[in-house]
Amino acid sequence: MQIKKDLTMKKIKQLTMSGFVSNSDRDSLMRASYYQITRNFTKTVNRFIVFKDNDRLIEIPHGIAQRSKFIDLMIEYFEKLEEYEKCTKLMKLKELVIMAGD
Repeated sequence: MQIKKDLTMKKIKQLTMSGFVSNSDRDSLMRASYYQITRNFTKTVNRFIVFKDNDRLIEIPHGIAQRSKFIDLMIEYFEKLEEYEKCTKLMKLKELVIMAGD
């Protein structure tokens, strides 16, 4: 029963997300975030900026255990696209983020 409930919640989440962001927009956002956080691991561990557009920044603060969750979300996305090189790089970054206190 719990597995069925989890699958239903996952489907609802996917449908909800797809209603707000088109697939091409989501792909663009995920790729932009990927390049932003993997450009320089040291800077990312210190200041986890997931999106940057001119003078606007989206940053995940240190110490709230959301950085590794965001990386997991990205890994899941790129696994579905079979872009395993990106997943490997993200897994290395996740290790560093966790060591630094997430």
